[in-house]
Amino acid sequence: MMELLTMDGHGIYVWSAYILTTFVLLALGSYPFIRLSRLKQRYDEDNELN
Repeated sequence: MMELLTMDGHGIYVWSAYILTTFVLLALGSYPFIRLSRLKQRYDEDNELN
């Protein structure tokens, strides 16, 4: 198990790349949903005024 984590001394680079990639993909995947909810809120606020 420890060999899997260390990867002959390259583990820190490999695992940090995996973590960074996962974070970026999650951020890119969740952004449209966050944007959609903000647009819905603005739309609802604009319709309350009319």
